[in-house]
Amino acid sequence: MFLSFYASHSCYSHPGTNLDILSGVDRTPKAIAEWAASFLQHPRGAESRLNGFSPEQAAHLELRSVAEILAVASKQSLRAGESSAPKVGGVCRDFAIMAVSRFRAEGIPARLRVGFADYIVPDRWEDHWICEWHDGQRWNRFDVEFAAGGQLDFDPTDVPGTRFLTAGEAWRRVADDPAHGGRFGVCSLNLQGEWFIAGSLFRDMAALRKLELKPWDYWGLAANLPWVSSDWPSDVKAMLNLLALQLTDAGLHRVGGPESLAAWTLPDQVVSYPRGEPVTVLLRTP
Repeated sequence: MFLSFYASHSCYSHPGTNLDILSGVDRTPKAIAEWAASFLQHPRGAESRLNGFSPEQAAHLELRSVAEILAVASKQSLRAGESSAPKVGGVCRDFAIMAVSRFRAEGIPARLRVGFADYIVPDRWEDHWICEWHDGQRWNRFDVEFAAGGQLDFDPTDVPGTRFLTAGEAWRRVADDPAHGGRFGVCSLNLQGEWFIAGSLFRDMAALRKLELKPWDYWGLAANLPWVSSDWPSDVKAMLNLLALQLTDAGLHRVGGPESLAAWTLPDQVVSYPRGEPVTVLLRTP
């Protein structure tokens, strides 16, 4: 059963020497979200608007593994609530992988999903990453960043499929209405369109294969698509349509597992844009 694949750690979800930290966190979604929020700070969050987001916190955004993030939090005594030091800088992906790590530590299937949410910026589908975890009956979409206290009109521990679209779902929606593509992306950076969704397809594919990347990572075809035009060759469009279909088949209400994505090559390095300029990052083996 493919669920067992998601019940064990990846190289990035593994807590390293901090396994005892995870064991001390209640495994309920609400408790996990409050724990993550106790030491992580999003650059767009309320704390950042109130107190700012320091250069040191911006540097934290390049941390990739749960072990690295927890090491910084422990060093600054943030995890125990003993420090007034600024929290560790993190984006939605980092909040989500903390929940994934906690569930996997209990042998509970969990995975990152890459997609878009309609509840962050009005009239936009904003780039967003969440945790999916399996309760023995079904996958639950858990928005870790917002579950700790965000004011939403739905339960962020069980996000409705109408409010969060995976990259594959977004691609297929835009395929039916191309003019809709300009609403998908990162509003604050003026990044949007089909090319952005295409990059998200590859990041979601990697996440479903337990290679949890960062939101600004690109490789292969995704690194070479033009950033403005979506006038791509027919074979490129066909390839992206196939990937979107396979991602949907591996999704929330389908039975397809990660093996349906095995033909797609995972990168051993990516072109990453953590501070806006491209840098090459060598990856760990999944």
